Amino acid sequence: MRTMRWQQGRQASLATEIVLILISLLFLYPVFYLFMASLKRPEDFYNPLKLPSYLYVRHYAKAFSQIDVFQGFLNTLAVCIGSLFCIVIVASMAGYAIARQQNRGFQLLFYFLLSGMIIPVQTNMFPLFRLGVDLHLIDTRTFLILLYTAGTIPFATFLYTGFMKSVPREVEESASIDGCGKFRLFWWIVFPLLLPATGTVVITNIFGFWNDLITPLLYLKDPAKMTLMPQIVQFKANNQSIDYGPIFAMCSISTLPLLLLFVFTQKYMLRGLIVGSVKG
Repeated sequence: MRTMRWQQGRQASLATEIVLILISLLFLYPVFYLFMASLKRPEDFYNPLKLPSYLYVRHYAKAFSQIDVFQGFLNTLAVCIGSLFCIVIVASMAGYAIARQQNRGFQLLFYFLLSGMIIPVQTNMFPLFRLGVDLHLIDTRTFLILLYTAGTIPFATFLYTGFMKSVPREVEESASIDGCGKFRLFWWIVFPLLLPATGTVVITNIFGFWNDLITPLLYLKDPAKMTLMPQIVQFKANNQSIDYGPIFAMCSISTLPLLLLFVFTQKYMLRGLIVGSVKG
């Protein structure tokens, strides 16, 4: 009887794994088709089941010849790194202070920050544009960094606050007894322990920053400052044709860094989300 139950459980587990593999293949096929279509010849492009007979790289050559893809990549990278740096610095310190201070003032501050998560982004577009004009920040990458930082701090603070509750207070008390000051205590002792939460903040937000289309179109005018997504849209607008090969090539270029980042950092994201949800 026990052997039969073990075999049934093993068969059920195997069936579950097969179903999950099929579902994962279903979700991965669009990504596979994106890269495959960017390497197809124009005459084979509209045959979705046909694989490239050889690596047709003229789509990439055409994209690079008409648009400064390298400059767009640098702009996107600068905006993402600048935004994430500011978010991690501000939200980690705010989450640490809120989690360790039990007085009512800090709790009210926490709820005030959380209220920013329920405000629709569309309602802020006109006031933010007026603010950017008054501050002479329109058409600057700095303004994008400030917008992304301000819009993400509520969620990041919530995540850091929940994760901080899993860090034992004894670690801080031991460091304080050894003469460690508040500033050094946080950056040398506490912050390294927040690496899973930091990885979660980076992964969950960099996809939105990297793929954002509306914000750069609204607040940037100089083509030399544009990020990758507006460049793809402008490339299609400037080429009124049905040649989608270069567009797929640009999409592949913009997607590859995110795929590599997710592969190497997904364990931090999952751990940060799980610990933050349980302790928060």
